[in-house]
Amino acid sequence: MSTPLVATRAPAAAPAATPFDRLLIATDRCKGCELCVNACPEHVLALDRGHVNALGYNPVRAVAMEHCTSCALCARVCPDVVFTVRAPRPARAAAALPDDPARTPALPADPRRTP
Repeated sequence: MSTPLVATRAPAAAPAATPFDRLLIATDRCKGCELCVNACPEHVLALDRGHVNALGYNPVRAVAMEHCTSCALCARVCPDVVFTVRAPRPARAAAALPDDPARTPALPADPRRTP
């Protein structure tokens, strides 16, 4: 009686480190209206003419993510809410925040409000 052959896989390599994703696109909800493509000042977005989503449309895709500035104009004009825009907090802005709330400058009083 022979022993059955068992196929084994080599251990999967650890995924390569990816740069911070500034823009996440839910392509399954995109209707391909191109409002975001026209709104993007950095020309990061284009329709994916080689792909059709479950809704039957060519969804948008990022073609130059390295130029994305996280301005969120795409998300503001999108009627289908397909964009999630994320931006890392700049190091200099984090360093500029005061540690002591007592040192935080007070805002001027609103003259429209009565005590």
